[in-house]
Amino acid sequence: MTESRVPLWTFDAVTLDGDGRPRLDVEFLEIFAGRTAVIGASGAGKTSLLNLLVGFETASRGQLTKQISPDSNRLPLFWIPPDGGLWPHATVAGHLRAIMPDGDQRLSVDERLAAFGLTDRATARPGELSAGERSRLAAARGLAAEAGVLVADEPLVHVDPARLESDWNTLVDDTRHHHTSLVFSTHSPEQVLRHADRVVVLAAGKVIAQGDVAALYREPASLAVAKSLGLANWFDAPETSAWGVGDGGSDVCLRPEEVVLVPDDNGPARVLGSKAIGAIRETRLELIETSLHRTLIHLADPTRDVPTDRVSIVARTE
Repeated sequence: MTESRVPLWTFDAVTLDGDGRPRLDVEFLEIFAGRTAVIGASGAGKTSLLNLLVGFETASRGQLTKQISPDSNRLPLFWIPPDGGLWPHATVAGHLRAIMPDGDQRLSVDERLAAFGLTDRATARPGELSAGERSRLAAARGLAAEAGVLVADEPLVHVDPARLESDWNTLVDDTRHHHTSLVFSTHSPEQVLRHADRVVVLAAGKVIAQGDVAALYREPASLAVAKSLGLANWFDAPETSAWGVGDGGSDVCLRPEEVVLVPDDNGPARVLGSKAIGAIRETRLELIETSLHRTLIHLADPTRDVPTDRVSIVARTE
């Protein structure tokens, strides 16, 4: 099924007031069907933006247009709030039974609980659950609503790392399979890169980037955008020539997988030290011409020794 290119929401000069400064100040933003991530540091405005999407708050100024097509066979929109929004009196299974539509349901309560590892907790109530179990229940309930659009504020944030990716896959695969659009906020670049088609990058209440995840990862417009999507080696335009990574005409962003250090008796830098951190290696360099220091982040390659003297930074060819 091809996703519609009609935006679900359009922000036009939207402001949401706060204490001292706007919590949100969005000149223009379109959120389309599919999977959209909203990423930014704490206080960037992620929850405020999602609150506007679901109607919990109203813009102070500007125009926010919603174009979620009504479908008599399914709920248009369902919301997973940051605290899970669970009902203290209801059992785990009861949360799903209360929200699942009547008639031909896609999955049974038992199947949904099993998918999130909650089978043994079916009769428990939220107060008896761990934080991770509550996060998983909130996600399971969101999917059980079988809505056209699911909006989730930092879903699965408390889930143990050992099962986090499995639960994310369950959440995203279900939305893809049932043509449910997903808008989620997160602090994690990894979840954006793994699970989103498009991304909205927020900083201090403003949208500093929006668009295709892969395109913004490869060609971020600024250091802030680059860092929001993962580890990056950023060279401002004036320094690119000295480091041998550009001609000084524009900024250069090199991801860890895009660079390798090569021994070079005429190279512009020397290695001061290097440390492997899992799949990544951090190598401290000194620019010989100016004695400027920087840390280059690149892939750890167990088959290749790190140079110990002069080097050049070159793009990987494989």
